[in-house]
Amino acid sequence: MNLSDAASLPAGGGERDEPPTLDALRLALRPPSLPLPSPDGVLGAASRAHDLLHAERREEAEALIERFRRRSAPPETRLLLLRVSLRAAHLAGSAERARQDAAEIVSLLRRSGRPAQAAATVEVLLERGPARTDARSAPATGSAPAAGRHRGERAEIPAPVLAVVRGLELTSLAPQGLPEGGDPRRALARLRAALRALPAARDQLLGDPEPELRLRLAQTLAGAGDHRAATTEALDLLELLEAGPTGEEPGGAAPDPLRIVPSAHAVLARTLGTERPLLAAGHSLSALRLMEEVDDPPLRIGLITDLLVALMAAGATAQASFTAGRLASLQRTLPSDALRTGPLLAVAAQRVQAERYDAARVPLDQARRIARERRDHRAALEVARLAASIHERTGEHAASLRELRRLASEARWLADDLGTPAAERVPLLETELSANALALRRALDLGDLTQVEIAAAGVLRRAREGGGGHLLRPELLWDHVVDARVGLFLATGHALAETGPEGDAADATAYEERRQEALRALDAMPAGHDARARYWGAYLEDRHAHLLAERGEAGRARRAARRARDGWAHLGRDEDVARLEQLLAALGPEDPAH
Repeated sequence: MNLSDAASLPAGGGERDEPPTLDALRLALRPPSLPLPSPDGVLGAASRAHDLLHAERREEAEALIERFRRRSAPPETRLLLLRVSLRAAHLAGSAERARQDAAEIVSLLRRSGRPAQAAATVEVLLERGPARTDARSAPATGSAPAAGRHRGERAEIPAPVLAVVRGLELTSLAPQGLPEGGDPRRALARLRAALRALPAARDQLLGDPEPELRLRLAQTLAGAGDHRAATTEALDLLELLEAGPTGEEPGGAAPDPLRIVPSAHAVLARTLGTERPLLAAGHSLSALRLMEEVDDPPLRIGLITDLLVALMAAGATAQASFTAGRLASLQRTLPSDALRTGPLLAVAAQRVQAERYDAARVPLDQARRIARERRDHRAALEVARLAASIHERTGEHAASLRELRRLASEARWLADDLGTPAAERVPLLETELSANALALRRALDLGDLTQVEIAAAGVLRRAREGGGGHLLRPELLWDHVVDARVGLFLATGHALAETGPEGDAADATAYEERRQEALRALDAMPAGHDARARYWGAYLEDRHAHLLAERGEAGRARRAARRARDGWAHLGRDEDVARLEQLLAALGPEDPAH
C-alpha cells in the first residue's frame, strides 16, 4: 500500500474534513477504569505483563508471570508468556533467570515439534550470551539423537528459520522498536531479512510472527526518521490484520496480546502528524479507543502527545487546547522523567501557538530541568528552540540571544555525535547554522560584538575543510558564510564608528581586513548565484559608505556610495537607489583636488 492510499484506510477512521469534536476527545482521553480485572488465563497474563513491562513496572509483571507460569495453555500462548518473562529477566539484569527462561523456551519448542526453531533459538541466545548452558542442554523430551549424529553435535539450522528467529530476538529486546543505542541500519537489515525468510520458514515456526516483525520494522523505520517507509509498513500491517486474523477469541475479536494494532496506529499518528494531520489525529483516536482497558501510560500518553501535535498542525485551536490541558495532567502518571519531556514540550508548544507565553514557561522549565539532569541533548535542543521563540515574541531580545546560543550548541553536539543517524545530521547542521545566523543578527541589534564573533565563528567552523559543511548544499553554506563575514564586518564597523574620526588605527585596520574577507567570500559564490552575490555586494558597499560618512571620510564614502547605488540599480531596487542618492547629495560635490 502506498502513502496515497492512506486516506482510504478504514482502520484509521479515514481522512476527515474536520477535526474530532470535543465530545470525541473527552471519550478518547479518559483514563482506563482502574483497577483492571485480574487476568483469567495465560494469554491475558502475558498481555498484562507485556503492558506492565512497557510501563516500567517490572516487579508487578514478574509476579504476574509467576502466578501463571504453570497454568495450562496452548504452546503459542505459553511461548508468549515465556518471551515476556525473558525480557523481564534481561531488564532486571538477572542472568540466572534469563537462562532458566531460555531453557524453558527451547524445551517448549522441541516438545511442540519445532526442532529447527529450537536450534535457531539456542544459536541466537548463544550469540547474545545469557543462555550459554541451560538453553543448549534443555531436554528434548526423550527424543534420541538423529541418525548419523552423536549426542551434543549441533544440528544444521535452516537459514530462513535462523533469520526469522534473529528478527524475533531483536523485537524481544526492544518491544517498542530500536534498542537504546542500537544501530538502525543493523536492526532494519535483520527485520527485513526475517520478513523475506518468513515464507520459507513459516511451517517450521510456532505461531505466526509476521505481525510482530512488521510492527517492529515500522517502529524502527519511524525511529530512524524514514517516515514514508514507516507509514507504508504500518498501513500494510493494518491491512494484513484486517484481511486475516491469526485467531479468534470467543467473543469474535482477534486477540492482540502485544498491542500490535494500537501500536501500528501510533506509528501512523507520528509519521503522518504534520503532512496529514487530520488523518494522524484519526489514527491516534483509533488507538486510544482500543486501549480503554489497557493500563500502559507510556503508550497512552505517547498517543495523546502525537494527537496534540496533529491537532496543532491542523489548526484545531479549541481541540488542541483541550488536549494540551489533559496531557499536562496525564503526563504526571508516567513512570519516569525520561518519558515526560516529549509531552511537556508538546504542551509548551501548544501554549506558544495560543500566545499563552507565561503558561508555556511552566512545562518548558520542567522539560529543561529533566533534560539537564539526564543530559538529554535532543530535549534540550527543543527546549531552547521554544524558549527562543517565546523571548522573540515577547521582545526579550537578550534572553532570546542566550537561547539561540544554546540551540546552536545543542545542534552542534548532536550533529557531531557518532551515535546520531546519518539522515539526521543535515537537519541538525542546518539548525546549528540558522541558530548562529539569528544569534549573530540579534547580537548586532544589541551591539554585543563578543557574541557576534562567537556566532560567526560557529558558522565558519562548519565551513572549513573537515568541519562537516560538505554535507550541506553549497549555496546554503555559502550564504551562511557570507552572512557571518558581513556580520563581522558590521560589528567591527560599529566599534570603529564609536571611536570617531580619531579612532585607533588598529581598529581601522581590523575593519578593512574584515571588509576584504567579506568581499572574498562573495567572490566564492556557487555557480548560478550571481543575483544573490550582487545583493550582498551592494549591501556591503552601502554599509561601508554610511560608516565612512559617519567618520567624515567624504571622498571614500562618495565612491562607496556610488558603487552601492549602481549595485542597487542593477537589482532594480529603486528605494535603495533613492536612499543612496540622498547620501551622495548630503556628502556634497566631489573635491576637484581629489
